[in-house]
Amino acid sequence: MKAAELKNKGIKFKLGDKEYELKLDMNTFCELEEVYGDLNTAFDDLQSMKLKAVRALIYAAVKVEDEEITLKTVGEQLGLNDLERLGTAINEALSKAMPEAEDASGEAKAT
Repeated sequence: MKAAELKNKGIKFKLGDKEYELKLDMNTFCELEEVYGDLNTAFDDLQSMKLKAVRALIYAAVKVEDEEITLKTVGEQLGLNDLERLGTAINEALSKAMPEAEDASGEAKAT
């Protein structure tokens, strides 16, 4: 998959008292790579719902909108009770961002 194939769609989520858009686009992935070091490891850890990976992804998404935010601030605003909600939001954002699958005829399948 190429970055150009990503859809420019996201979902809204709240962090603290502000609302942000969790958009998995090139900017978010670059921020995530910057923080995490390796995107493949980050996605493996996200699949396992490791706290470090969840915080890094939320930080990367927020950082695109708010240059002043820090990783520590995001961690302070996330609670353990947010994990289920964020897991659902991350999965939804991923499905919105991914290009549509094509069937054998080359037609885009509805997702």
